[in-house]
Amino acid sequence: MNFRLYLLVFSLVFSALIHAQDQNLLIEKNEGVNPWSSLELNNDQEQFQFIIVTDRTGGHRPGVFEEAVGKINLLQPEFVMSVGDLIEGYTTDTSILNAEWDEFTGFIDQLEMPFFYVPGNHDFTNEVQGKDYLKRFGRDYYHFVYKDVLFLCLNSEDQFRGAGKGTISEPQYKYIEKALQDNPDVKYTFVFLHQPLWIQDDPKYWPQVEAILESRPHTVFAGHYHHYVKRERNNGKYVMLATTGGGSALRGRDFGEFDHVVWVTMTKAGPVVANLWLKGIWDENVATEYSESFIKDLLSSQLVQIEPVFADDFIGDKTFSIKLTNHMDVPITVSIEEGFGWDVWITVDSHKVTLMPNSVEMLGGQMHPRKSNLVIDDLRATPIKFVVSADISEESSLEIPVQVQVKPLPHKNIKKTANSPKIDGKLEEWKMLDEVSIATDNQLKYAITHNNTHLFIAAEVKDANVVINPGNSITRQDNLGLHLSFQSSIKSAKAPSGSYYLKTTVAKDGLVAQVQSPANIPADWEYLCTGSASGYNFELAIPLSHLNEIQGGDWKSLRLNWTMDDLDDASDWQKIVRTSQFPNWGSDSEIVGSGIYFKSQ
Repeated sequence: MNFRLYLLVFSLVFSALIHAQDQNLLIEKNEGVNPWSSLELNNDQEQFQFIIVTDRTGGHRPGVFEEAVGKINLLQPEFVMSVGDLIEGYTTDTSILNAEWDEFTGFIDQLEMPFFYVPGNHDFTNEVQGKDYLKRFGRDYYHFVYKDVLFLCLNSEDQFRGAGKGTISEPQYKYIEKALQDNPDVKYTFVFLHQPLWIQDDPKYWPQVEAILESRPHTVFAGHYHHYVKRERNNGKYVMLATTGGGSALRGRDFGEFDHVVWVTMTKAGPVVANLWLKGIWDENVATEYSESFIKDLLSSQLVQIEPVFADDFIGDKTFSIKLTNHMDVPITVSIEEGFGWDVWITVDSHKVTLMPNSVEMLGGQMHPRKSNLVIDDLRATPIKFVVSADISEESSLEIPVQVQVKPLPHKNIKKTANSPKIDGKLEEWKMLDEVSIATDNQLKYAITHNNTHLFIAAEVKDANVVINPGNSITRQDNLGLHLSFQSSIKSAKAPSGSYYLKTTVAKDGLVAQVQSPANIPADWEYLCTGSASGYNFELAIPLSHLNEIQGGDWKSLRLNWTMDDLDDASDWQKIVRTSQFPNWGSDSEIVGSGIYFKSQ
């Protein structure tokens, strides 16, 4: 027994240190369950390789993780690390947890090498899930040494604060501090955790962790945000990984959005990182902090603005304008491709425009009816694709697709009332709910009005089986969502910034309604979603001062979109039906100007 192993065995009281079949592995093993699948390491060579898998869930896409497992077996690494979000979780129902963990461990059983668990916010959401995780895996944070390399597996969810609010608690920090003190001379240190705490506010003891890591060569891997960014900081590399099946727009390498596994080879000179996309192999600079910042600035500038067209009919051609704005300090080229439309034929004045730095170009476009007797309300939209190209350095260029859907839209007005509807969930004051927006096996009707001081919105949902469960996620029961933008009509027409999203469950039979993400909802908004004899009702009152402030004077318009989750079988939340009035804002299927209403003159 070597001297280090002797000291470690001597210092341990309540857990047993085992010498695994491989003489390079030092790890504490409890008598019961442990957070790894096996210790039969695949390590025939002097230098070693391992793979990291990242977020599988958070809107998982079936089949992707399973495909990754098969490809990992082809690559034959010595072991596999994780950064959490392995199941969908977000529930206190142990039958759901058992099913989800059984499914996931079934995938892991197919691996031909060990798999090391790390919890994510979906795996370790609440106290019920925390206890279940510990029962299954024994510990939620741990470390091991392999071939003189230290692996720290941490729990960024140790205070159950949820997405975007990860932490390292004091007890976990003390553990990390001791693990690093006990291994001062290892040749390298890897850290694995779910949430990248270096970009989050108030992560508790994480700054202290970084402080004691700074003096040693190290790399930190995390997931959570579903896009890849590498940062050089704290005398190390801090890498946010993309997805291995989790929700993603999959816009490609320039956005850092792709499904991948990470192949790490530990050499005498340090780790070599290769990102293995299911479509190829990239190095660690696949997307950098600079490229992320460039794309974010480019897209937030509303590069493409299309003037929506409102009309009472579509008998003749309709003209519209396209505003292209380059706020960047490098030239960009915009190529325009009109797609096929069943009802609307689109033409534009130019198909390729180069914009110099900090410049604006205006183009004209035309909408032509493809047939006679078209009804405005029934028109199908036509896609227009804008491909934005830019050289951001001598070595790096970007090609960003931006797709929009356009068509003439009906001109809808908001009627004025002399009354002030009371926000009580009772709709007797609303004489007409005639805007039918969503119809599944339920039906949603809504109306909008205003007086001199407030904007009022009401909705009635007819649902014979309203499912509500305060102990479950808001997205796993009946709920109603309202997306609002008060920007001017051209600014709010496509993916408006600064919009509001109010999502609520139903208050019924003594159960209090849950509200999701109301952080930017002003305190003087008044809203209520409550049960009724035929389903549930929603009411909202907004002071007009908000609209006036945003539009810089007397308000003229607003834009809205309704969403609805309908669950009829309370025992199986996966049967929930999700619908929306119009395609989601910011998606490729978003219709320019859909849901815009004008104040009656």
